[in-house]
Amino acid sequence: MKSIAKTFLVVVSLLLLAGRCEESEGWKYGIPITSQLTGTWMLEKVVTPRRTVWDKQIGYSEVLEINYKDGYHVEETFKNDTIVDTQYWGFHPGPVAKTKGMTVLVTYRYGLKRFYKMHQTVSQPTILEASAYLPELGGAADTVKFFYKQVW
Repeated sequence: MKSIAKTFLVVVSLLLLAGRCEESEGWKYGIPITSQLTGTWMLEKVVTPRRTVWDKQIGYSEVLEINYKDGYHVEETFKNDTIVDTQYWGFHPGPVAKTKGMTVLVTYRYGLKRFYKMHQTVSQPTILEASAYLPELGGAADTVKFFYKQVW
């Protein structure tokens, strides 16, 4: 009888402890949010305070590829299949990820910053909302938003 009570107490304690576990900030489903940025993203639209320009209206196709190469996170931007920009994520400070809003603030070499927000829907490609590459976030210049769709 004593061993059954001990076993019951241990099981109940483990269940209560498991219920208290929460993801660490910047993590979701056991992986860092920043890892969800890696992959290929196709520009869908650009939103400014005055208008929205869709991919067909822009006049070119734009693809953003975020990968991990040679020990660095690298962002390469392609316009009409030609690489036009390469940015390397900085280490100090590193990316700042927030689980609740699914946001990531990336600081690049040479001080540029970019803010990302992921919009996820079950069975749909993720939509990535991004600011421009800016030296400082929080001004009129970062009112332009780029919306990329995940390429599956």
